[in-house]
Amino acid sequence: MQKNENKMIKTMYFRVTIILMTAVFFFSSCALIEVLVNNGAYPPPPSSNNENYIILADYGLMVMKKDMVKSTWSNACKMCEDLRLGGFSDWRLPTQGELAILYNERNKIGGFETFNNTQYWSSTPSSYGGGFYVCMNFTTGSMGNHLDMFNQQPLAFRCVRSVAALR
Repeated sequence: MQKNENKMIKTMYFRVTIILMTAVFFFSSCALIEVLVNNGAYPPPPSSNNENYIILADYGLMVMKKDMVKSTWSNACKMCEDLRLGGFSDWRLPTQGELAILYNERNKIGGFETFNNTQYWSSTPSSYGGGFYVCMNFTTGSMGNHLDMFNQQPLAFRCVRSVAALR
């Protein structure tokens, strides 16, 4: 009798183990499928069909579709920090590398000033130091440096945020 009970208990434990392993595998597979469908983002990012921003999933960036008012670098940073858009509050100026991405994807994003040598701020300090920051000319695509000084020659800017921050 004891042997039969032990055999039944072992069989029951085996069946429960198989059921639990199957459930873990099933739910893991569902999560993996969702990650693959959403370009590696989990949870999936908000819809990129928004009139105020666009998601560049390949670069992990959310970008405003419209420029803010031209400003000094300091004021541009503050305006991005104060921005509340799409339910997010972690907007910022793009880095030098991210600004190059925005330039390369400007037709997809839209709304950039690409005439009259319009320059855009980045958050990257220039190697010159002393209040100079890297900027990019969206007419020519060339990088340059600009001084954050009073309101003399304010530059255009676009706020961005990391899609990875959605996780």
